[in-house]
Amino acid sequence: MAYFPMYIDIADQDCLIVGGGTIAYRKALVLLDFGAKVSVVATVVSDELKRLPVAVFEQAFELEQLNGKELVVCATDNSALNLAISAHCKENRIPVNVVDQAAASSFIFPSYVKENDLVAAISSGGKSPLLTQILKKSVSEQLTPFLGELNEYLGSCRATVQSNTDSEAQRKHIYQSLYELAISQNRLPSQDELAEIISHEL
Repeated sequence: MAYFPMYIDIADQDCLIVGGGTIAYRKALVLLDFGAKVSVVATVVSDELKRLPVAVFEQAFELEQLNGKELVVCATDNSALNLAISAHCKENRIPVNVVDQAAASSFIFPSYVKENDLVAAISSGGKSPLLTQILKKSVSEQLTPFLGELNEYLGSCRATVQSNTDSEAQRKHIYQSLYELAISQNRLPSQDELAEIISHEL
């Protein structure tokens, strides 16, 4: 089954990981990369997880700990517990991922490449992790840190471009010119160059 690639904002959202091992650590890194507030509950929590900026509850999981959570990850080696958490989350419409059990999950973690706010995600629907990793490597060679900076720059120009143009076609040509200038010279355009490009389009 193909998963719908919906990007959601989890910045400052309360997310819970049930489990304290290596997989829980990797999932925590992803959630933190997108600005989530992460809590971890497990009877044993690894030292590497404790070193992350997460709230750690080294105890047995209790169902009440799901209250108020925006997203949940089950990363325990107890299949029955994972399925019970999944069922509760689905009943209460809390997005849940059960590691290595796609059928019990309402969402999956894609492989992704991220440079600032520019993100490319790849999913095989859980069928071929190897293929997604190969494609991720290929994408990472193209989605460079400079493109992340360029994305930020183009975003910062939006108000200026919109206030000085009358049509979507004009705006598209301006952004195209800015992109071509940046790529050809491997630098961000100056304010004077932005003004000149806008003036040329009018």
